[in-house]
Amino acid sequence: MLATILRFAATVAAIPLCARFMDGVHLIDFHNAILVGVILAVLYTLLRPFLRLVLKLPNFCTLGLVYVVLDALLVNWVPKLVRNSVKIDSFLWALAVSLVINVLRMAVDMLSLIHISEPTRRYA
Repeated sequence: MLATILRFAATVAAIPLCARFMDGVHLIDFHNAILVGVILAVLYTLLRPFLRLVLKLPNFCTLGLVYVVLDALLVNWVPKLVRNSVKIDSFLWALAVSLVINVLRMAVDMLSLIHISEPTRRYA
């Protein structure tokens, strides 16, 4: 449960961070950018697993490119839902943002696995 919340928070935080450090991603309004992050996190949590299930065979045939394009399309599409939030210059910048989001989510997953696998120490 904690890992899901942290993945959600990492997705929300990635949008303003990418706008700060990437030239092709422009922050127009911080609050709306957070809203874009929340919408994207909800889509990543609810819609993305279903789409990955449906697209499993084409993804296998393209060696994983379908999932990469799917994530980039989500990142490119969501800022268009919220006006005055974030402007992404091209599909390649959306691809870069989706890569950052996936790296952050993977880091949260790895940290949660490390936390779970640590043995509890009991002293007598």
